Amino acid sequence: MRRSGGTEAILRRETTGRRPVVAAVLQVLLMGVVIGAYELGRHFADGRPADAFAHARWLWDLERTLHLPDESAFQKWSLGWDGWVRAANEYYVRVHFPAIVLFMGWMWFRHREGWPRVRVVIAVTAAAALALHFAFPLAPPRMLPGHGFIDLMNVYGPSSYSSKPGEGMANQFAAMPSLHVGWALLVAWGAVHYGRGRWRYIFAAHPVLTFLIVVVTANHYWTDGIVGCTIVVVTLWATSRIAALSDREPEQTGMSLRRDSVGA
Repeated sequence: MRRSGGTEAILRRETTGRRPVVAAVLQVLLMGVVIGAYELGRHFADGRPADAFAHARWLWDLERTLHLPDESAFQKWSLGWDGWVRAANEYYVRVHFPAIVLFMGWMWFRHREGWPRVRVVIAVTAAAALALHFAFPLAPPRMLPGHGFIDLMNVYGPSSYSSKPGEGMANQFAAMPSLHVGWALLVAWGAVHYGRGRWRYIFAAHPVLTFLIVVVTANHYWTDGIVGCTIVVVTLWATSRIAALSDREPEQTGMSLRRDSVGA
């Protein structure tokens, strides 16, 4: 899959024609707008608690029909292991956002050829998740009464929510989909796809660990993580079909273009 000549020229100007600091600042501002718009949109999506709890009960029944593991039973089993709860909460609260920010920085500074594609994937998945937050508000398992869930962040700390549901900027009725899991998968994919050496496969543990933690802390259902991963996988597939977002290295693309020119 080749870049067009115009896209190749834009990439060369972006990587060599501008001063690196200015270019990096522009990308930081751009992604800041994307993520900021997503977070603000989540706040505006808040405010339908009756629908959120109705959807939670419906999803719970659907998961049992599909024979997915019982999240409450999984949490109870996990609580038999001492000492991990606060570590799981810390992972949930501290790792998600820094991981995606560091991943974006790594892509920009070390693998610029893949940055346009990753940038689009993050923007599109954020937009898709936001649309689902509006269309399908969902109360997380920790709020679902009658199933014995424990809000581990509230009981053991730390908590990522400093206010009650419906208050503050955080939308606690936005469990569907889980971008915690979806973006963890994106980070793992990027590390394996663009990284070098065997060390990169270590990052495959990140989405697995994240998925288990968001469920065991009762912040998400299994389905939330499955949908989050599906959105990311579909977007990665779709962007792989767009020539302008080809993540082949510029040198390789230039060689292909020169061979095409000679052949013509």
